[in-house]
Amino acid sequence: MNLIKLSTGAGYLYLTILLVAPLLFIFWQVLAGIAEIYTSITDPFYLNPTPGAFRDAVFIRPTDPPTVVIRGPDMGVILNSLWVALTVAAADVALGFVLAYVLAKYVFPGRTLLGLLATIPLIVMPFATAYVVRKFLDPRWGTLNWLLHDVLGLPFKIEVSGLAAVAAVQMLMYLPIAYLNIYAALTRVDPTLEEVANNLGAGEGRAVRDVVLPLSTPGLAAAFVLVFIFAIDDVAAPIIFQDDPAARKLLSYQVYSKFLDQIRGQISPTAAFLALILLSISIASFLAVRRYVGLRQYAMLIRQLRPRTYTPGPLGKLAIYLVAFPLVLTAAAPLIGAVALVFADRWTTSPLPEGLSPANAAERLEGVFQNQLFLRGILNTLYYGVAATLIMTAVGLFIAIAAARSRGPFADALDALATMPIAIPGLVVAYAYFLTSFQVTTWLKAAGAPQLAAVLDPIAHPELYLVLGYSVRKLPFVVRSIYAGLQQIHTSMEEVAMNLGAGYLGVLHKILIPLLKTNILSGALIGFVYVTSEVSLSITLGVLKGVGRDTAMPITAFMRERFESGLYGVQDAATLGLILVAIQIAAITLTTRVLKTRYGFVL
Repeated sequence: MNLIKLSTGAGYLYLTILLVAPLLFIFWQVLAGIAEIYTSITDPFYLNPTPGAFRDAVFIRPTDPPTVVIRGPDMGVILNSLWVALTVAAADVALGFVLAYVLAKYVFPGRTLLGLLATIPLIVMPFATAYVVRKFLDPRWGTLNWLLHDVLGLPFKIEVSGLAAVAAVQMLMYLPIAYLNIYAALTRVDPTLEEVANNLGAGEGRAVRDVVLPLSTPGLAAAFVLVFIFAIDDVAAPIIFQDDPAARKLLSYQVYSKFLDQIRGQISPTAAFLALILLSISIASFLAVRRYVGLRQYAMLIRQLRPRTYTPGPLGKLAIYLVAFPLVLTAAAPLIGAVALVFADRWTTSPLPEGLSPANAAERLEGVFQNQLFLRGILNTLYYGVAATLIMTAVGLFIAIAAARSRGPFADALDALATMPIAIPGLVVAYAYFLTSFQVTTWLKAAGAPQLAAVLDPIAHPELYLVLGYSVRKLPFVVRSIYAGLQQIHTSMEEVAMNLGAGYLGVLHKILIPLLKTNILSGALIGFVYVTSEVSLSITLGVLKGVGRDTAMPITAFMRERFESGLYGVQDAATLGLILVAIQIAAITLTTRVLKTRYGFVL
């Protein structure tokens, strides 16, 4: 069928040019500088698997009162990244399972409120939420030590710093991703299987162990790998704690800092090698889990079955209120604190923000909209979001048709390739785009095409690469949403139209698009939400043109720039984050109304 061939060809062309080729160019850069890479990578800074790496992971500092210092090990950049990502993924899956099981299986007063609180951290305020966690953990004026030492009267203080602080931020950020994926898996378990187990004499505990847990393994595996990938790619938390040398010894921070060095003209093959390691770890994790579960079903909106529920006894309810509610409140605290920053006079030497007032928020919001640079950042964010969404929707429709309507290795490979961007860190995509476009423009100038080189120059026109990068990274969400709709449309409808003389464009225009309009719209809205909250591409490619009236920086890039400018800059960043939250909430609300269901996960 010509439509399928056209869709397959368009999908391969798009992904080859914008994903495969730039990533292969990084590999070529590594091969070209292998000698320098070997010299650099043997430095203990990058790899230090010695017993001494754990010497200061946890210790007690003899202060008054004593301070328990939790820093985590220092095994070098590569192993540090693995340790943080594995720790975050394991903790979030364990905590996410507890939350998901309580909400999926138990009926109790406050269940709806608990579910609402558990999803609050899905709203993204990059840098601002990480900064709030830093304030919580501050050993001198932090909220944690105020609660433990001043309120509860414990005879010690706690200092969480280094890799442990980065891991703590990421655990709070990514807990909802684990929770929602596991919740989706639990609600997909056929409740009659539990009923059969109960009728055969198995209690709730054994039914969970022998029936629910094994059948939920795909959800647990997907949650673990997704959190692992997001944690190893995250650069916001390392930037927040960058004054601690240990927090800088992570792959994400090293790739980010060396990207900035590339802009200054300091080209190093080691940077390409670190990006390649980050890419390899993420893709290996993705491929490992695909053996057990297709991530595609978790990267889309889903429907839930009605699971078998239980009514907890008095002790069970007490455990829920003493464990589950404090857990979700702790996870929601960074976002609440970030919003409080907008309303506060200051938050410096006190455990809580001071001088909360709506007038402060109104003044800061007015200041943002009166600042031409900030206003440009907001408009840039909306422009990039709309442009990338249009590209994602068009390409995603073709790829979904090819994946759903054709069989064979080429269709399977295209489907896997279209899903792969979930596992590819944004820092790697940004680095690959910069190196590739820089080399292409050099070749074009040498070939006598200076005008085309000027158009493709990443320094002069980073917005081009931002839009394309966004569209590639968030493409899987659009593809899976449309793919799900195609599964519900029988191919006979298309065959009848073809037999009546409709061409492949007619089938697309008159049959598929009208029947898929809900899936297309919902996928597009999801993609838009993810584009507007993207951090990695925004703070790398987005800053290439610098800060000026024609700046290409989106909101998240301005948030990083304001955070690094000092205290009042942090509050400006929080205010910009509040505007970003408003954009996300508007799109999420519209998505929910369109699809009338909930997210499998949201970043």
